[in-house]
Amino acid sequence: MLFDTWHFRLPAFYITLWSLAEVIAACVWPLRQSCKKVSLLHCIVAFTLSSIWLLYHFSVDGLQSVSLTDFEVPGTFEHHILSTSMAYFIVDMPFAIAFHKTFVLHHLICIMAFGSIQGYLVYWGVDFMTWDVAPRIAPSHLHQYMQGIWGQDPRETDRQMQLLMGGFNGVFNLWVAELGGLFFHINRMLQNTDLELPSRGLFLVMFMFSRCYVWPMYLRELYKAAATKNSRYHLVGALLETGLFLTNMHFLYKNIAPIMKTG
Repeated sequence: MLFDTWHFRLPAFYITLWSLAEVIAACVWPLRQSCKKVSLLHCIVAFTLSSIWLLYHFSVDGLQSVSLTDFEVPGTFEHHILSTSMAYFIVDMPFAIAFHKTFVLHHLICIMAFGSIQGYLVYWGVDFMTWDVAPRIAPSHLHQYMQGIWGQDPRETDRQMQLLMGGFNGVFNLWVAELGGLFFHINRMLQNTDLELPSRGLFLVMFMFSRCYVWPMYLRELYKAAATKNSRYHLVGALLETGLFLTNMHFLYKNIAPIMKTG
């Protein structure tokens, strides 16, 4: 049953937390401002957690042991990071529709991407999980951690789950996105102050660095992996990431266009 697995319990848990955060923020600030505060909270949480994960693996072996196509045990740290962000975008979608329509497509692609990463497309008749080649896992780990708390997919009884393009892909993508997003929120907090202009310049520099330099190199690796694996599974991952990249480039253009017009 769906309700007995992490497919439902894990996102339901984080959707509840983000909904609670929205309610608390709405009690403190006006509704439109409250969603900005929760957006800042998600940015901080996502950037901090993804940074911790990346720094840990970098300190161990310089990220040599991870790849874009790694298999992961459900319930690991990176799985929770991805589920947390997916839940946030689900909760924030009504606010995007009401106040920030330019973010609707971005949120929709994010939900699709994080959902695909975790294999939710199986409910639409598309199972991208490559169970036949998935490494076997020690039953004790899965049973002790996942089955008792979150439940499990019956197909994962003795095999690892393949997060779309590997768990590293999802976490790294989140880190790149929030690297620019963090400076966007800092600039928004400093509006109508003496630091608004410098903070806006810093935001544009970091946003361009993450979107125009890091992200294109990252996409190249995704398409190389997709070409090597020659599977719909990996191609869908690359296409979804491309969609996110294009929405971010559109957002960057909207922020640079006024500067170019005014000189």
